Amino acid sequence: MRYDTYLYWGVLGALFAVLFVPFVIADGAANWATQPMTYIPFFNMFFPYITGKNFVFRILVEIALILYVLLALKRPEFRPRASHVLYALGGLVVWMGLATLLSVDPLKSFWSNFERMEGYVGLVHLFVFFVIAGAVLTQSKLWDKFLTTSVGASTYIGFLALLQIMGALPISSQSGARADINFGNATYLAVYMLIHFFLTLYLLSRERVSRGMQAFYGIALVLQAMGIYYTQTRGALLGLVGGLIIAAIYVAVRGSAGEYASLRKWALGGLTSIVVLAGLFVVLRDTPIVQSSETLARLASISVNDPTTRSRLFNIWPMAVSGGLERPITGWGQENFSYIFNANYRPEMYIQEAWFDRAHNQFLDYLVAGGVPAFLLYLSLYALAAWVILRSALNIPQQAALIGLLAAYAFNNMFVFDNLGSAIFFMVLLAFIHGLSRKELPSRILFTQPVSDRALSVVAPALVVVMLVASWSLNAPGIARARHLTAAVSSTPDVAFTHYQAAINSTVWPYTALGYQESVEQLMQFASAAAGNSAVDPALRDDIFALATSSGERLVAMRKDDARIELFLSSLYNALGDEKKSLEYARSAVALSPQKQQLLFQLGGMQLEIGDVNEALKTFERAWRLAPEYTLARLMYAQALYLAGDTRAADLHIQEHLGDLIVDDDRLLSIYTATRQYDRAVAIWQLRIDKSPEDVNLRVGLAQLYLKAGNKAKAIEILRTIPAIRPTLTTQIEQIIQQIQSGLLSL
Repeated sequence: MRYDTYLYWGVLGALFAVLFVPFVIADGAANWATQPMTYIPFFNMFFPYITGKNFVFRILVEIALILYVLLALKRPEFRPRASHVLYALGGLVVWMGLATLLSVDPLKSFWSNFERMEGYVGLVHLFVFFVIAGAVLTQSKLWDKFLTTSVGASTYIGFLALLQIMGALPISSQSGARADINFGNATYLAVYMLIHFFLTLYLLSRERVSRGMQAFYGIALVLQAMGIYYTQTRGALLGLVGGLIIAAIYVAVRGSAGEYASLRKWALGGLTSIVVLAGLFVVLRDTPIVQSSETLARLASISVNDPTTRSRLFNIWPMAVSGGLERPITGWGQENFSYIFNANYRPEMYIQEAWFDRAHNQFLDYLVAGGVPAFLLYLSLYALAAWVILRSALNIPQQAALIGLLAAYAFNNMFVFDNLGSAIFFMVLLAFIHGLSRKELPSRILFTQPVSDRALSVVAPALVVVMLVASWSLNAPGIARARHLTAAVSSTPDVAFTHYQAAINSTVWPYTALGYQESVEQLMQFASAAAGNSAVDPALRDDIFALATSSGERLVAMRKDDARIELFLSSLYNALGDEKKSLEYARSAVALSPQKQQLLFQLGGMQLEIGDVNEALKTFERAWRLAPEYTLARLMYAQALYLAGDTRAADLHIQEHLGDLIVDDDRLLSIYTATRQYDRAVAIWQLRIDKSPEDVNLRVGLAQLYLKAGNKAKAIEILRTIPAIRPTLTTQIEQIIQQIQSGLLSL
């Protein structure tokens, strides 16, 4: 075998290995013994479902690139060919490079973070994967085998998802009862299955001979559809239905005669069935038949009054459009939607998550990240792909399956953003479509001539060295930081501090910004907790404080005007007792996001701590007036009124919102305790005891409250009722009572 044959098989090996990236979880094989054959373990890293997949994908692409360049130099037939899809995607990558340079935070736009692992680095790797797959798989005529392998992987994941729903595999700690298996997010699994469902339809439409393969594709379709269903992801479910409708309409219109006449009847029957089922669903949406299914109930909840729908339609998307048009040419750069979100935050969004970093619409995300040109280039990928499919030599069923896939994926991406599990396979689809329309190389020009062995012997070592250094630089520091960070958050304070030092200072050459913000944020929370932990050695505590404050200040300087970081620093300085700096950063955060109640709560709390009750009262009133229906804002305003001495007004606020002054509510209990209204706090505890008289923990809580109020006799009286309920606690309770009586136990 010649060396170029080894190069060829090496490239193919890397490309096929990419299909199994969805199985990777960076948990260091922590659960491998109890869940064998369910995933591929990688280093234990922060955000294990995200980082592991992305680093493995990037390394595979980099290996493929080294081998591919050498192969293409020696074998001209594997060199890239032109196509409209290639030009559009290449244009998008180039434009996003410019947008990264002009970004409001170029480092963040280039590197992204551990939670997303996107950024310009991620986009370039996806483009390289597209180019290599489009050239090698098309030239080798291996697309059917490649797609079949991917369908096989998705079928196995569908089987694992079914086991998860049945309880044979652990229920997700992140998605709850929704299937998410190796993705850690039900939405990510749903779109992965959505893409493969239509790829399976395409392959099934090509299989005319093997009954075994037809049966395999049929099983795959069932498991993929069940996988989508059990993720309970509304966008993917509607995308599946919408894609099938588009495919059926296409067959009905184009297959009106000849060999497709029978298929056209099936398509029309399918359309009729979908319409009938959709009508029945609308009629029965509020009945037990629908509501008994969590998936169907989630679908039935879609309306303009649904909080998620309202958030997208009336808050997130409009702010993304207006924010994107503020910088219409180059956009804000990737990873910078948070600036738009914070500045345009609307008070009614308090029921949603506080820190959106995406528009939850892939099209609008490109508008924000790269301006109008990026938005149009991304949109053109769908239009050009559809145009190529319609003009291709594929038969009508094959075209219908691919058009349905484009429609389903586009619809899904109107409600979510891409992740690696979907982005890889969008590149696979584009590379395949590129292969349908690529232009052949012209003859008798330099580009078609192979490089000589002598020239290649000079180029190859230099190329390998450059690529290995580049691969190390792009991956090794991030992997090391992610490993240190995940070790830090699960270690004792002294060991954690060592890992935080390594994560912050990036001990692996060269320094990169990937994961730095997350490391600093985790460190600041760690330092805040250490401030109240008397078990931490004072010298170690001082070192922790020094590293946390210096790193936090550096992060603020790196990523200016980010309200989230200002809030973290305010909380840190508050924990350290530096009221001046805490108040300074709280005010700065509010200035950056003036309508976000969470920031006003922080500012108001700091004003209370320094004794500026009047200013705190104004701050909490402002937070309440932004959204009067927000219970927490009203209660915190009531607390400020109590502290200001206006008990009557505070009582009215609570009664108006909760209906009574004595209500079993944790926040109200906290307010009464903080404002020393112990009689009311006792009444709430008594309500709880009346509901659960056998719960000894409630009685202990009430005794603690009496002790806090200075009423030792009453605390002891409550404690003496516990042995009658739980005799095994008699000795322990007597010891506690003795400590109270001797003054050793007090609050």
